[in-house]
Amino acid sequence: MKKIKTLLALPLIGVLLTGCVGTKHYAEVEYQIRVGWDKAEDFRILQLGDIHLSQSDLDEEHYAVIDRTIKASNPDLIILNGDIFTYADKHTVKKFFEFMDSHNILWTYTFGNHDDQGYYSDTFIQTLLGSGTYKNCRFIDLPDDDVTGRSNFVLNLKGSDDKTLYQVYLLESHNYNFDLMGYDNIKQDQIDWYERMVNAAKVENGGTVVPSSIYMHIALPVFTDNWEQLKPEDFKIGDMEEGAGSAVLDLGFYNKIKELNSTHSIHVNHDHANDSVLLYEGINFVYGVHSTNRIYNDNESRKLGGSLMKINKTTKELHFENYYASYTSDEVTLVTEKEAA
Repeated sequence: MKKIKTLLALPLIGVLLTGCVGTKHYAEVEYQIRVGWDKAEDFRILQLGDIHLSQSDLDEEHYAVIDRTIKASNPDLIILNGDIFTYADKHTVKKFFEFMDSHNILWTYTFGNHDDQGYYSDTFIQTLLGSGTYKNCRFIDLPDDDVTGRSNFVLNLKGSDDKTLYQVYLLESHNYNFDLMGYDNIKQDQIDWYERMVNAAKVENGGTVVPSSIYMHIALPVFTDNWEQLKPEDFKIGDMEEGAGSAVLDLGFYNKIKELNSTHSIHVNHDHANDSVLLYEGINFVYGVHSTNRIYNDNESRKLGGSLMKINKTTKELHFENYYASYTSDEVTLVTEKEAA
């Protein structure tokens, strides 16, 4: 499966490498977005990814699958976790963002390794996301900042007293790197930025670490460690049907995550046949469900839809659900951790 995927991906990637890094240093608060958590119930985050819409798609059939997934999972926030577009034009992008906004649910966006492969400039998507056009979109791309990439920012889930209860970090995981002959890595300035943000939240919280999750498109190398030895019972939910197409290097991001002891889940997509949650060293490694039948993992025998994370407001405990939708019926199948155990 992985060899097939590589052959498909490389011609599409072309000469895309990593995002640019600027010189301007911004304060931590400028990377933060407030999201209200006023209800007493769990906060529900739906992860969609690898949609791969192009200008030649019959997009309404993809919209129908996504719409069923959203309605069945009833999220408070939707994260489009990379590779939303491949060879799309401006009209395709705008139409999809209008579709997302029509659900009247907060949504946000991380970049994958294919999103720049379109008939638009390399700044078109982030400019559109940050333009204020979509009332339910939450996105920051600070101009010329000294953090590599575009989707590096934080959603602060705040209670009625304006205290940050939980943080959601979004990072750009970049593209294919031909110097490394593999997928690129999280940069040192991103690691430093993450540490700054976690520590700033800790200070604001009176010295107590604020729990968090990270969403990015491509997995860290640690996701691939010993994966072939894993058994179905090792997963909280789902499974892995292909080897992880992870970054080649880790400059210390995973060790920094463990050291700071804030992040309890890392969410990726990119590998279409994986839909699992594995608890490893106290951190949930989450592979999001492939959200459409585009590119590969593309028939009705496969699992398509979205992944939901529920955060308990009192304990901050995390629970996971997978929602599997269909192109041929209105049925959406829910699989929970308990049922998968």
